[in-house]
Amino acid sequence: MTRPLQRLLPSTTLLILVFLATAAGVSGQCRTPPDSGLEQHLQMLVLGDSILWGQGLREQQKSWYRVKCWLQDRTGRVVDVTIKAHSGAIVDRSPGETQSHSSPNREVNLPLPSINEELDEALKDYGDGAKVDLVLLDGCINDVDVRNLLNASISSEVIRERTNQSCGVAMTRLLRRVVQSFPNAHVIVPSYYRIVSQDTEDNAFIRLLVKKLAGQPAEGRRMTDKEMRDRLIANSEAFYSISTATLSEAVRHVNEELEARSSKQKVLFADIQFWPEHAFSAKDTLLWTFVYASTNLSGFRKLLVALTLGTSAYNANDAVRKERIESCKQTYKKPKAPKETKIEKQNRENRLLACRYASLGHPNQMGALIYAEAIKGQLQWLIPSTGWLRGSGKYESPTPN
Repeated sequence: MTRPLQRLLPSTTLLILVFLATAAGVSGQCRTPPDSGLEQHLQMLVLGDSILWGQGLREQQKSWYRVKCWLQDRTGRVVDVTIKAHSGAIVDRSPGETQSHSSPNREVNLPLPSINEELDEALKDYGDGAKVDLVLLDGCINDVDVRNLLNASISSEVIRERTNQSCGVAMTRLLRRVVQSFPNAHVIVPSYYRIVSQDTEDNAFIRLLVKKLAGQPAEGRRMTDKEMRDRLIANSEAFYSISTATLSEAVRHVNEELEARSSKQKVLFADIQFWPEHAFSAKDTLLWTFVYASTNLSGFRKLLVALTLGTSAYNANDAVRKERIESCKQTYKKPKAPKETKIEKQNRENRLLACRYASLGHPNQMGALIYAEAIKGQLQWLIPSTGWLRGSGKYESPTPN
């Protein structure tokens, strides 16, 4: 198959998904099967970071919600969902690591609780991990740190090393914990995507925004615009390729361990088909961007907007930005006492700025639909052997040796 034809196929699929998403958005309904009380509900747990949480999306637009609705239609059973994923979550905290802020709104990007701690919380809630039938799990991009991906002074080699550790070693350990903690559950692990690509808009406006949001330090020698752009693209490509390879390898390793002890559990890898033209601020982006990014602003007006980033003049174009901004203000409000130092004030204001724009670069409504379709594509082959279909009884895993 030639490259042009490969590029054509995802675009055709995208058109179909646009139609489906539009139709679903009109109805906004999730049909719930009749609950006779004789059939047990299916239990779905969502662990991870902002991608599976659904940053910037209304609940009915989130990928996990679409999977829930599809599972109910497909199995005839009611699906109960427990959400532990939240924006900013890291795989595991370092010894002694703490954070000075917290928020009940999962839109606020905070590293803790870690995904391992999300797992602990879920076990407490369920009481018995054997009750869980399906786990949606992602993680590792926040351990690599998006600010590193958007920092042109960070080399691609550093990104590769951090990605190998976080998406490979750390995620393999986490996957082992998940299958051991929820012995009757199948697990779906989706991939990540390129944040920046050759198709990302190339202008001074985007460069200013990246610098301000990433908070990158100035190099001793000033980079040319081309050098900066090339490095950002290279870093994004390095993360995408290494994370995809290491996550899929982690899934393979854990499946081999499950097979060795004759477990019926499966861990499945959902490869998300985002192309370069779907990256941030690209023509056919599938990611949240800015309210004014696609409007015909003059160069001078774009410069003013970039310099006043963080004011009401310029917002991310996601669906819940107003609610998130209010939560951000509450989370990072100026303390009454003790008085902040200059550095503490700057750090707090930087976190507030990042929180306001936390949706940028995350899957928009159409991007979340593609995530849901990839997860459903893995599940459709699994369902007949799970015992999830109404009237077929519940799947039971043999007791591990």
